[in-house]
Amino acid sequence: MRPLATRRSDDALARLILASEQRDFDGHLTATLQELISFDLAMIALYHDEELVEVTSTSSPERIGSEVLESYAKHTFQHSPFYQMHRRKIQSGFYLMETLARSPVLDKPPSATETIEIDTREEIGYLTAGWPKRLKELDFALRVSERDTVQVALYRTGSRGFSERDLSSIEPIQASLMAICQRHWEDRTLHLQTREDPIQAALRRLGSDNLSSREMEVMRLLISGVGEKEIAQMLQVSAETVKTHRKRAYQKLEVSSRVELLVRLLDERGVAGSGRCQ
Repeated sequence: MRPLATRRSDDALARLILASEQRDFDGHLTATLQELISFDLAMIALYHDEELVEVTSTSSPERIGSEVLESYAKHTFQHSPFYQMHRRKIQSGFYLMETLARSPVLDKPPSATETIEIDTREEIGYLTAGWPKRLKELDFALRVSERDTVQVALYRTGSRGFSERDLSSIEPIQASLMAICQRHWEDRTLHLQTREDPIQAALRRLGSDNLSSREMEVMRLLISGVGEKEIAQMLQVSAETVKTHRKRAYQKLEVSSRVELLVRLLDERGVAGSGRCQ
């Protein structure tokens, strides 16, 4: 007879397979994980390139307020160690945040802002303003494609941290769990793979095929109204590097300023109304 723990894992995975095509898959996934490893709070996020396109949260007894989650989705996710590792092509697997956050390649906010609290008692040293404090985090990373990563963040409250033992309890079903989730999110992100940003589409109509991917990225952000300092922070490069990309892109596009570029884009029926000049 199979051990009880093995039967429980098999039953949980079977239910998850049946739920893989349902809209409320996120809820089924967190319920399945709860059967395998205890946690008090969960968040599921989908990152596509430089965007956070989906984020949901379930909780008991702690909760992430909707306004705090919205602030994270709009602003502070860019400071998340997980998001930064997504940008560096994180591999699928389970990660302890206390280990992930020690990576020397990560950038940390230099000071507090309206949306960021600096707190050295937190695992990563800071958190979104209003976020529940002193949480211990375990992340399930699912690399869906070169452009898409799913983060399933599990949290414990108080002093109950996750451990290598917790990771080993998931290991027997990890491959099956990832295969189910991979299939679900490949279908779910299909529309993102074929979606083209309207600004990028307009730039391409200007004959910008010779722009590098980073030059295109800088142009898209500039036209959207993002300042060069903010772009440098978002792309994790120096301000001088952003200026170099801007100058080279302007030369290739045969324009001398953002205003001139925006006018040309509008003439191409590109992004009327979506860009603002500074």
